[in-house]
Amino acid sequence: MAPFELVWDRGIAQVEAVGAMLGPVRLHLSDGRTISPLAVGPWGEDGGPDHDALPPILKRLRGEWPCVPFGAPDCPPDLPERWRGVPSKGTGTDFHGYGSHNAWECVEDGPGRLVLEITYPEDHAIAGLRREIRGVAGKAELEISLMITARTATCLPIALHPVFALPRRPGEAEIVAEGMTGGHTFPGVVEPGVSRLAPDLTFESLEAVPTHQGPIALSRLPLPVDTEELVQLFGVAGRVTLCNHAEAYEAWIAFDQTVFPSVLLWVSNRGRRAYPWNGRFTAVGIEPLRGAFDLGPEISSNPANPIARSGIPTALELTEGEVFTTSYQIGAGRI
Repeated sequence: MAPFELVWDRGIAQVEAVGAMLGPVRLHLSDGRTISPLAVGPWGEDGGPDHDALPPILKRLRGEWPCVPFGAPDCPPDLPERWRGVPSKGTGTDFHGYGSHNAWECVEDGPGRLVLEITYPEDHAIAGLRREIRGVAGKAELEISLMITARTATCLPIALHPVFALPRRPGEAEIVAEGMTGGHTFPGVVEPGVSRLAPDLTFESLEAVPTHQGPIALSRLPLPVDTEELVQLFGVAGRVTLCNHAEAYEAWIAFDQTVFPSVLLWVSNRGRRAYPWNGRFTAVGIEPLRGAFDLGPEISSNPANPIARSGIPTALELTEGEVFTTSYQIGAGRI
């Protein structure tokens, strides 16, 4: 299916039916340049059995989409006991949620605006999602809203999943997480034999994130080594900016901190060797999150998980029939 297209005076954006994934996005800056700040998987036009076997979300991986619920459908094995989960019903079996792997319907297509909807299966606690994407007139910016309708009472993690493109040379991009008060490394191994961060530790700054060999800076990307990492950031005041010094622009996501009290940072630094990654994907996910990493509903909805116990919400509680809406912005400007 051909992607939907959104055009306004400062940009052009494509949206895939599967996942309602946004990307590529081409933004026209005030100095006349056009940039593409979101990452796009380079294997989208591949064919053959390996590509056919990929999960739907990966076949044409694009820069941004909503995840309801967010993360793994089951508790990952080999986590420390303090990260134990609780049984979860009605949250489905899809990693990052049913809406990430299935086709959405475009219900409105107006000038500079798209509205997409998806209905979840009848046995799911979520009835459906609605997503509006609008180009902001006169600005290199998109305004996006997400509406979640609950079928039954539920408690589950949610997240936004923007993935930003990075320059080629190490350290030429800088992450600015406004208001960040600290962070936590993933409590397991992200990519066996590849990931370098010491698991399940806290840190105060992206300038010094603990590894087994001493601290490294995750604030400047790409990293000089091949790796895959996940860290959860706390206290971020509703905005994270990626400064691409190589191309002299900054891109950002701005969101409601009361809805998303954490940000998950996914550093994909050529660390995945299997198809379709093939050691060629370099990008950073800057993911506003109400959850515990990508550990899924069973762990995130447990109020005893270490992040929730610290007072940071890790799940969204919805009543039967409740309609929940949040909005956020993705934009760019010259440095």
